[in-house]
Amino acid sequence: MIKPKAITFDCYGTLIDWEGEIQKFFKEVLTGHGIIGVDIVALQRHWENVQFEYIQEQYRPYNEILKNTLPMAFRDYGYPFSPSDCMKFSESMGKWQPFPDTRDALLELKKYTKIALITNTDNEIIRETVKQIGVEFDEIITAEDAGAYKPSHKGFHLALKRLGLDKSEVLHAGFGFKYDVVPATELGFETCWINRYGEVRPVNVKETYLVGDMKTFATLVKGMCL
Repeated sequence: MIKPKAITFDCYGTLIDWEGEIQKFFKEVLTGHGIIGVDIVALQRHWENVQFEYIQEQYRPYNEILKNTLPMAFRDYGYPFSPSDCMKFSESMGKWQPFPDTRDALLELKKYTKIALITNTDNEIIRETVKQIGVEFDEIITAEDAGAYKPSHKGFHLALKRLGLDKSEVLHAGFGFKYDVVPATELGFETCWINRYGEVRPVNVKETYLVGDMKTFATLVKGMCL
């Protein structure tokens, strides 16, 4: 790719420690109900699948998604929870913390290109998340703005419109393969899979670039721009 005029990012899982924060929350819930020694990673991955299916049914605010999907996943495992747990989960997302490499990598990238978010959340939540990251983005496109969650193409189209760019001028980067790499590829974007945990490619779609963290990604982009 010639120097990208903008990089669009997935936020949660790419910049924010989505899996770690959810696992921590679920562990606290279960510990509060006297349940210890469970496979929290398996529970989080199951919730992820439940959530992925749920967001495709119809558009709902993301705090509602969080509130409604915790019971679905916990019931499947027979784990206890309370209405208060569900409400706290729905209110927790804006406080989830970024990965240690996120801020420095974004600040480095801003020297060379615009940065934007295409994110599966609400405007209110992302405002809190951006405070946690501590970096200003050139554009932020939420599922609330688009009226749909990725892997819908709507957020990508809206991002191009707001940035005033063609897809050939934008590189899309994300951890969520099904949420990000697949739809961006379908639309003709070049993509970077930021595969922090060495996940196996889940479907027969190929990303343009593959890195393991944001620091490496920033180095990759710097090389394109110099």
